[in-house]
Amino acid sequence: MRILKRVAIGLGAIVLLALVVLYGASEWAIRRTHEADLVQVSVPKDAASIAEGARIAKIEGCRGCHGDDAAGSVWNDPPWFVATIAPPGLARKVASYSDAELGRLIRHGIRKDGTSLFIMPTVAHRNIADDDLGKLIAWIRTLRPAPKDVTRDTGFGPLGRVMLLSGQVPPSYQIGTVAPKQRPADLGRYYYDAVCSECHALDEPRPAPDGSGTAPALAPVAASYDPIAFRTLLHTGVAMGNRKLGLMSVVAKENFVALSDAEIVAIQDYLKREAAKQAK
Repeated sequence: MRILKRVAIGLGAIVLLALVVLYGASEWAIRRTHEADLVQVSVPKDAASIAEGARIAKIEGCRGCHGDDAAGSVWNDPPWFVATIAPPGLARKVASYSDAELGRLIRHGIRKDGTSLFIMPTVAHRNIADDDLGKLIAWIRTLRPAPKDVTRDTGFGPLGRVMLLSGQVPPSYQIGTVAPKQRPADLGRYYYDAVCSECHALDEPRPAPDGSGTAPALAPVAASYDPIAFRTLLHTGVAMGNRKLGLMSVVAKENFVALSDAEIVAIQDYLKREAAKQAK
């Protein structure tokens, strides 16, 4: 009996030590600070620019994650022992940020205190042009705190911390600046870089960001659609053969519905050009 008790105490001590190391190392990763220049963009005040900022927020997925009214949300998936994902209410969260700090938060994923966001899709947002970023900030500045705003933060459970330390959940910070000053003439490439690249590579499959499967190579998929079917996919989330595509169907109905028909044509034209390059 004494031997079993000693074994149990020893195992308990090992588990406790492992948890201490896990939480200590993951807290260091979470609290580590990063440096990137503040993002200085012109923030317009006119109604048309603010309305365009609201549309950009929808296309970029800001209103998909933080709620259409930007009051925040708490996701039911994954379970608590992985993470509690809680995109906060934007007005309350960024009230103390200057426009330049807010630009850095959106584009580089770096908070005011220098720590990194997690889950935020900055791999795409870092490509948002200066003029579009200014309009997006202009829309955010029209938001007002409300009693229903989500104020809790995203937190990681034990398994989530293991995933964080193993690189499966990387921090969102992006150091380099690659965004153009203005929305370029090649809208198709621009929207691929600033939106679609969050999930898709052009020429090879990639794990879906929600862990639900694989995001296919985008160029050959888009090239296989006729224009009407491609527009239907982006506006309704319904693929050829009347199929639903999981995360893609969700973001199409929540985000891509705000794309104009001309923008969708530009996206498909760009992806078709890329598919033709791959076929050579």
